[in-house]
Amino acid sequence: MAGVTSKRFPVRPTHRGGEPAHALAQSAYTHLMQQLLEGELEPGARLSVVDMAAELSCSRVPVMEALKRLDAEGFVEITPQVGCRVATPQPDEVRDFFELFAVVEACVTRLAAQRRTADDVAGFKLLCAEIDRRLRGAGSANARDPVYRRLNLAFHTAIHRYARAPLAAGVAAGLWDRSDFFIRIAFGSLYFNRRVLQAHAQMRRAIIEGDGAAAGEAVGTHLRAVGTAVAQRLAELVHAPR
Repeated sequence: MAGVTSKRFPVRPTHRGGEPAHALAQSAYTHLMQQLLEGELEPGARLSVVDMAAELSCSRVPVMEALKRLDAEGFVEITPQVGCRVATPQPDEVRDFFELFAVVEACVTRLAAQRRTADDVAGFKLLCAEIDRRLRGAGSANARDPVYRRLNLAFHTAIHRYARAPLAAGVAAGLWDRSDFFIRIAFGSLYFNRRVLQAHAQMRRAIIEGDGAAAGEAVGTHLRAVGTAVAQRLAELVHAPR
């Protein structure tokens, strides 16, 4: 990536403690994704390969591999002879994304409500009680507490498991990071405001009662509303004075 360093990249990555190259690239990818989803990186922020390699104690090759993967997934933008920057989401594309996300996630959630077992319901109730307990100690809207994203992930992961539809659930889960990225860019982090809590309460009730139609409707309506809010906020940020 020209513009980042004048030195040539080494032919092989520096292995950390004998760790294979693909594992280093995966570690770099996981680290960068966490920074994008929970860190302070803003749209257009420059990403230094040299700095990230030093932080991860590896060569630049696995970092470059991770960045190429993130570029293909739309989280960063690599410009030849210039460098790499955090992607800048476009409001219309974000709105379209959440429309798609709503349809896919609603399908999986509907299946979960229809297929959950008595044991699933018992476990789900325990999970929901634990989420409520942890929410009481979570930070304010301005705290950018990552616990909200992690609890949301645990909540939907359980629902996906109850659906017993690996292919459909895999497609939906593949969209989660993109959703969280858009939300963080727009609002700083995911936060359980009153509207989110109400939507989750509707989902919980539908899953427990085995009401597939209500479960799908609840998550679909919720995600479309999230998409509208995120797109509107991004449009405001574009026109905000610098």
